[in-house]
Amino acid sequence: MKYDINLTGFKTKGHVESEYRDNMLYVTTHRAIPTQRFDREFLSINSYIYLPDKYRLPLRIDITAKIDAPGLYVLLGNGHVNFGTLCTDNRRIDDIVSPTRKVIYFHNDIPMNQFAHITLIYDLKEMQILVDGEERYYSANEKYMKSKAFREANEEGFELKIACDKLVNLCIKSVAITEYSDTCGILHTDKGLPAPKTRNEAISRNDKPTFERCISLLPPIIKEEILGIDEYLRALRPLKFKRQVDKNGSKITYVASDHGVSYALYLSNDIFDHSLQWYLITQGPPDTWHRKADMMEETLNRLYDRSPDFAELMFHNLDDCVGCYKGCLARTVYGFRGKKKAVCHGKLKFEMNPSGMSVPSRI
Repeated sequence: MKYDINLTGFKTKGHVESEYRDNMLYVTTHRAIPTQRFDREFLSINSYIYLPDKYRLPLRIDITAKIDAPGLYVLLGNGHVNFGTLCTDNRRIDDIVSPTRKVIYFHNDIPMNQFAHITLIYDLKEMQILVDGEERYYSANEKYMKSKAFREANEEGFELKIACDKLVNLCIKSVAITEYSDTCGILHTDKGLPAPKTRNEAISRNDKPTFERCISLLPPIIKEEILGIDEYLRALRPLKFKRQVDKNGSKITYVASDHGVSYALYLSNDIFDHSLQWYLITQGPPDTWHRKADMMEETLNRLYDRSPDFAELMFHNLDDCVGCYKGCLARTVYGFRGKKKAVCHGKLKFEMNPSGMSVPSRI
């Protein structure tokens, strides 16, 4: 039985909003979700859209969607599959009945700002992932296939959820779900599966990374923006920013050590993430950790005097604490215009587009 899902049937949960227009569903998440901590059992994705019905295996899910920044998460039952995430994401897939919370890679790239057709097939003895018809993952040894809890879980059915990271704009064109009575009839390719990307491939393994090489795979318009920020930050003589390039070419950091502030670019071939923060000094035992300075509240208030809307946007862009660790010293509470927010590492995140790239120079 195939169900062509009416996109207006999706429900929202948590800090997420959706709007149906022009026959498509637009989704935005307004609070950080713990997508980097799939290894923590007590943490769960708490902002998403979902379908009220549940579905049973053998099962095929087809989603045509696009995102403008990393990343997209499809959750079925207790499991997840990640798409379009940074190459440092090492938990791209987990079991729908009994998650292992271990490192599992597959080639999960999808183009930014273009529709991709994603197919997830959960059969009783096989599993397959396709992107635009290309086989990306195949397994005949998933944990759910042998789990004693599977029969009961399947009789109850599995709930489908779709989530994206904060500041990501998700657009869904179509969703179809097909339940089979016997088998999905997976056609496994005889060719080898494409290798997962786990590093910045602009940098050869034996080469010392350079700034120019690290950003070479990014879209030209983004490279130009980064070059402009590089010139701007290194010209701020009072702050004395120093540029540091990670040995793997996956991170470029501008550090003003006299003031305890840094701006970082997390590079992943043709996509990236970036943020500014007042960082922790972690030399010595934890009870001596501290910040040289933390002028986030002062900065927001100064911005509000010049541009109230921009200041409100920056407060929204603070990277929310998701509660990874009890008593975490990186958890910072900021107040602004009568509101409070718990933030991870005092971090301010930006969008992956020219508009987002222009923000650091405006602060």
